Amino acid sequence: MKKYLSTLVTIMLGLLIIFYTGSCKKIKYVESTTTDLNIYGYIKANPDKYSSIGTIVDKSGYAGFLNAYGSYTMFVPTDSAVKIYLTEVNKSLTALTETEAQDIVKFHLLEDTLTTAAFKDGKLPTITMYGQFLTTSVVNTTGQSTILVNRQGTITAANIRTGNGLIHQVDRVLKPASKTIAELISADTRFSIFKQALQATGYYDTINTINSTDPKLRRWFTVMAETNQALADSGITSFAALKTKYSNTGNPLNALDSLNIYVKYHIIPDNKYLADIVSASSHTTLAPLEVLASKLDGVKVLLNDLDFNGVHEIGIELERSTSDLSATTGVLHTALAHFSPKVRFPTAVYWDVADFPEVRKLPAIFRRSNFSFAYGAIKDITWDRTTNTMDYAYTTSTSINVFWGDYLSVPMGNTTRHNWIEFTTPIIIKGRYKVWICYRAAKGSGTVGLPGGSNMPVQPSFDGTDLSRQFNFCEQRPNLSDGELEALGWKKYSPATTQFMTGKFLGIIDVTTTDRHKFKLRSLPAAGTGNPSDFLDMVHFIPINENQYLPRFNTNGTLQYF
Repeated sequence: MKKYLSTLVTIMLGLLIIFYTGSCKKIKYVESTTTDLNIYGYIKANPDKYSSIGTIVDKSGYAGFLNAYGSYTMFVPTDSAVKIYLTEVNKSLTALTETEAQDIVKFHLLEDTLTTAAFKDGKLPTITMYGQFLTTSVVNTTGQSTILVNRQGTITAANIRTGNGLIHQVDRVLKPASKTIAELISADTRFSIFKQALQATGYYDTINTINSTDPKLRRWFTVMAETNQALADSGITSFAALKTKYSNTGNPLNALDSLNIYVKYHIIPDNKYLADIVSASSHTTLAPLEVLASKLDGVKVLLNDLDFNGVHEIGIELERSTSDLSATTGVLHTALAHFSPKVRFPTAVYWDVADFPEVRKLPAIFRRSNFSFAYGAIKDITWDRTTNTMDYAYTTSTSINVFWGDYLSVPMGNTTRHNWIEFTTPIIIKGRYKVWICYRAAKGSGTVGLPGGSNMPVQPSFDGTDLSRQFNFCEQRPNLSDGELEALGWKKYSPATTQFMTGKFLGIIDVTTTDRHKFKLRSLPAAGTGNPSDFLDMVHFIPINENQYLPRFNTNGTLQYF
């Protein structure tokens, strides 16, 4: 028994010793989610390329978080890049202060993981930790494409994955902007007249002020500055001449003074590079309710290149080589011609929805034949189902008297047909308008209002707001006089006598900005499954004080005013 107890005690003591020694072992904590080296670890593991930036990171005090868990993108300059930089700033690596080292690291670092696939011609979507955006562009040299960052450094090795993000190797140290937009304009004598206009109206101070130390809260600006030559080409050779032309109150500081409005019309309240400008058709400015239209014509970036009532207004080109200049308060572009807000009065827009750039590029189809456009193939028309098409149709049938003989087939329904279709309108001048939809009435098989029939009410909307009246592609207009029709919300928009050619009043809209807008058709729940033959021809926006039923639109493209 004693022998048994002794053996048991020995075993227990052995287990206690094992447990005790095991519990004193130091536990190794893993700080990353993978076994890959983190950004800092990768830099230090490659001293043949990155010893200098490694020293800068150490001096900045940021080695800790660059070696910890997170999601970052770092543009890492090579040793040769750092050497060039130190020569430019006339400093040695050891002479860099902690603050200088921190600024270098922060300007090369983003709190996001961005592969080169996310890069575009313009600013990156995420701001640097320094508080300024980086820009990228593709440069083609002798058949080779490379990515240029901030017009300063080329990416020589990309998408190096680490445990806490991505590294893009660059051949130059990237330098942040050090001047405000106002200072950039002051430093360029080509802008001397425009600078005086900025000063006289008070907007020089606006674009010269960093209004928040937090870059995420900072208010950015984009300025399209006119050169002295651009002004001279319009007969303006001095600030005095510019003031005489525009300052209608004599006080340019007055917000309603025309010179004040002229300057505000050149400032967008956001930082937009050329790629951002051409990615949208218009941009709001500091001038109330005034927008800048924009487009890309080949390689040219144009402002206000517009068509009004069949008249083409030549656009203002932004000079690529001297634009896209980053500043501490935003971006500066160079305008090669003089421009200002135009006083425009509400004008009727008789919109032929079947006339759009993509179909005009098909001369064998446009006003000659039929064609089905796949989802995403038309810039200014979109719809809900990716499997559906937008069908362009042309006809010579005497029973389908649509304008120019072409129309869009837009079957609306609650099964496999379009639930909604959204269009971007032509430019509509700000004002108050009546809206009319013009179509060739038709219905599919079945009885209207019964299952299988073609009854399908449609709700139109303008800029997201439903118009006051719905309509139905099956409905024909009554056979009444013009006055009687208009009183009931109908009109005869085609010279054809057939009641199938129908104009239907949809409501009154207030257009607050001269711009392109969104017009949407949305099918509503109904007993039927929809109509396979919705012939959409035109949409009319007519100022409320103008004739609503004339002119009429003929199938040969002519207009009739009686």
